[in-house]
Amino acid sequence: MLLRFSIFSLLLLHLVSSIFIKEPYGSDSESRERSYSGRRRHKHKYYDGGYYDDDDNRPPRPPPRPTCEDGWTFFQRPSGGWCMKVYPGTLNQYNSETMCGSQGAVLSGLQNIAEVNWLVSSALTVIAPQTSGGVWIGTRRRPECIGSGQTATCTKTNTFYWTDNSTTGIEGMIFQQGEPNNGNSPNGQQDCALMTVATTPTINAVSTYWSGQMDDIMCIASGTINWPSGTLPRANRAYVCGKKAGR
Repeated sequence: MLLRFSIFSLLLLHLVSSIFIKEPYGSDSESRERSYSGRRRHKHKYYDGGYYDDDDNRPPRPPPRPTCEDGWTFFQRPSGGWCMKVYPGTLNQYNSETMCGSQGAVLSGLQNIAEVNWLVSSALTVIAPQTSGGVWIGTRRRPECIGSGQTATCTKTNTFYWTDNSTTGIEGMIFQQGEPNNGNSPNGQQDCALMTVATTPTINAVSTYWSGQMDDIMCIASGTINWPSGTLPRANRAYVCGKKAGR
């Protein structure tokens, strides 16, 4: 009986030792542990209801969102990201375009009502303390409509076109009542356009002009030049530049 108990005790001791005594360094057991640990560092990650392998099946990263430089405002257009900024100045249209070019930009068109409203607000900020004025925008009279007022083919919405190679459609092309009229002259030279901005819905500048609406004007208009008496409340005081958003 004693002999049987001793044999049983030895067998039990051997079993316990084999479980708790670590195998020597470099053993097959440690190699398996290191291999398993390495695999754990690359285990699959969860996404959208499934798994992917870190190296082979990672979903593509989305492209970086277009951005604008400090001081420029971002707009998402059908043609892509667009950045705009309003600058104060009484330059004529040609020189305003040149100034935009020095910023890597062009005179900007207006894609929609949201951009029109932004332009009014921004322009009033930069021309303060003036409470009204005109802003050069990126639009010109079509060649086939030069020297002409509104006709069956040169209408309120297609006499002018956007020049910035970004603006599309006519939602933002909002002319004052009766405009563009080319100065009501058969030899008119009003081939550019200004956006009227004001702190009030309308201003009186010989006739009534609405804030947020356009008027055709000669491209050479500058400061108080070419502005008859009584029209100074809508004289050009700023210009809006635009350029493609970067990444």
